Amino acid sequence: MEREKYEELSRYLPGLTPECSGAYEWLAEIFKYQVFELKDFCVPYMMNDAAEAYLVFEDCRMTGEMLPDYEGEVTGRLENGNNGDRMLIVRQGEENAFTLHFRKLRRVQQLYQYHAIGHFWVQGAEQWRQLVYMVGTAYDKYEFLGQDSCSSREMELLPLMQFAPFRFLSPIRESLDERYPSAREGAKCMRKLCAEAGERKLERLAALYQKVSGGIAGRFLEYRIRKYLAGKKGEKIYRCIREKINRASAAYPERQYAPETQEEIRRFREEAQTRLRSAGFSGAYPLFQRAGLTVLAAEEHPFTVLESESFCFRIQYMVSVCHERDAGVNSGFFRGRGRRGFIAADLDTLLKEGIDL
Repeated sequence: MEREKYEELSRYLPGLTPECSGAYEWLAEIFKYQVFELKDFCVPYMMNDAAEAYLVFEDCRMTGEMLPDYEGEVTGRLENGNNGDRMLIVRQGEENAFTLHFRKLRRVQQLYQYHAIGHFWVQGAEQWRQLVYMVGTAYDKYEFLGQDSCSSREMELLPLMQFAPFRFLSPIRESLDERYPSAREGAKCMRKLCAEAGERKLERLAALYQKVSGGIAGRFLEYRIRKYLAGKKGEKIYRCIREKINRASAAYPERQYAPETQEEIRRFREEAQTRLRSAGFSGAYPLFQRAGLTVLAAEEHPFTVLESESFCFRIQYMVSVCHERDAGVNSGFFRGRGRRGFIAADLDTLLKEGIDL
């Protein structure tokens, strides 16, 4: 461990030594940011739709009891135990303490696909919100796990989160400006993508924004860019970014669950395909078309470990309606005459929206 990093992290985990492995760096950071959680002798480090990273205490036993609903400050201290084991003494404020006796602390990191994910917490421009979520998910993976966790294709897109007009279209209701601060690299990245997509007008707007990026002029340009992205002229750059993030994500494996869960997921997907094909749609899961109507299945996945028992696999549907000559994936979500896009929570909801399945 580098000396500078050791000196910083040892303040949050007394007993840490420069010889400690990277797993102990993670543990110290967990106490630094006050995110210590323990379940089945595992501690999550970074969990999102693209990655599961956590620590495992091997050959572990606990003395004392943990307060499961405690929400105050949690501190930790490492000590050497008897018989060659180690001890992590955890204090939950002044109220409680318990000790983990273990032989080894192991770091686990698994990377997964995320381009089929859909979280729709904010209404409107859902096609962009899904895309911003995907890029943000890869950005978070890079921030926590480093460049080795990301491919060159992902690294190409990460600066988009530093471009405020793109970041604004997040599915998160709260502002993301503190989490992903704006930088000129964000506008530069958007300009490069616009040039690749042949989107000259948006490229010029991004270039102007790169020069000012603040004050009244910056806010006006940000509004114009967001409006451009939401309108049908924004579809070209959307497709460019979407295809890139899809290719980058598809290089990783899908999450794999216990056999009974895998079978349940297979049945859900098969049922969706059967019902849509019986309603006259062509295509295969997750994308189906019929005349000017396109349906794209988007999924919510639980983690493979450390997931709450109440969270389960779920499919929602991005439904796009537009003239047949304009029909494409999510084309109906772009503002324009004869276009409409909406999210259906399930196939039955499509009937309520007036689409005859």
